[in-house]
Amino acid sequence: MSGMEVNLAVHLPESLRVQLGSFYTPQQLVDRVHEFVGPYLVSQKRSCVVFDSAGGCGAFMFALKGFDYRIADRDPVACNFLAQHFDQANIFCTNSLVGVSRERFRIPSSAFLIMIGNPPYNDTTSEYKSGRKGQNTCDEDLYDRDLGVSFLKSYNKLGADVVCVLHPLSWLSKEANFARLRGFKENYRLVRGELFSSGMFEGTGLRKFPIVVALYERHRSGMTYNYIREFQFTVLGSNRKFVLCTFKTTDGYIAKYPPRTGEPSVSPIGVYYRSFRDLNSIKRNASFLSRQDGNSIVVTVENLYKYAYLYALRALFDPPDAWLYGNLSPLLDAGALEGRKELYVYYALSSNGVLRRLGEPVREKIRAHYGISVKHNLDIELVKRAIKHELEKLV
Repeated sequence: MSGMEVNLAVHLPESLRVQLGSFYTPQQLVDRVHEFVGPYLVSQKRSCVVFDSAGGCGAFMFALKGFDYRIADRDPVACNFLAQHFDQANIFCTNSLVGVSRERFRIPSSAFLIMIGNPPYNDTTSEYKSGRKGQNTCDEDLYDRDLGVSFLKSYNKLGADVVCVLHPLSWLSKEANFARLRGFKENYRLVRGELFSSGMFEGTGLRKFPIVVALYERHRSGMTYNYIREFQFTVLGSNRKFVLCTFKTTDGYIAKYPPRTGEPSVSPIGVYYRSFRDLNSIKRNASFLSRQDGNSIVVTVENLYKYAYLYALRALFDPPDAWLYGNLSPLLDAGALEGRKELYVYYALSSNGVLRRLGEPVREKIRAHYGISVKHNLDIELVKRAIKHELEKLV
């Protein structure tokens, strides 16, 4: 902050931080954004406007006071703080997703516009802290269930030339999420992306996930999902590259959602598995279930090994950089799994309470299907070590 010591401690109560998706940004990440946009600021200084439309306490702007800037935030307490440090004429205490236009924020139509910041991101339909996230109030053409996606769309509506913001990698890495970026993905292209753990923010939960410092340039060809899949992300603080297409996952191999209408909804062996979206949901939620509850997958003798694999992944996959994979579908080497089905089934039968409580006729049917002799009495610790060795190969 150019040597200026400013107290940017969280000033909102926890309940409002959840509703607003507000998490204040470590200086290291602010500096990365400044580094990413620096060349544009130098080349476009005379006609450039820098805008943080979810500015909070202004962390991104303290070092940019020498430029033509705008800051907006819907929180009056944050705006009062901003008024003590910035030109009042450049502060907008408002919901910047409503009535979006350059005119509203006094940005000339000819200006080279750079959007920066850490927009709020949370899914207002999420079960997490259900009922506390409020509603996404915004222009109709900006609406998305996630506030942050609406912010990306607002940058396009403003005709920004460059966008450099922090947002979850899952907006890009998950194909269904990427499709929701319509209006943005058709007009912008990712040109630089650096990953860091959500653990750098306080209060973001136990399961960490990748966030990206994302630099986009306006581009008439936009970007496709394949472009993102092949994009070389870097990892903050290392020389490591992270490329999505190099990882194989359970997608298309293991069903992750409850049966559709017309599909069997009752397990012939009385076993179900909790539906999942990604690795973090596997880690966070229950595994095998003894009852169908509308949010579970039907398990049969034939597909049990696949869910035994997920159960093992849930318990035994814990690489040092687990946060990198948290929002990906669970990693999988299908060929390796097909060759070691009995290992995962044995582990699940031996350690999972639901499977251990199955009647002996059902357990014997499972053992017979996978060639597991009742005489096999393997040391469970040896089995766990063998599985861990297999899982380590995934990364």
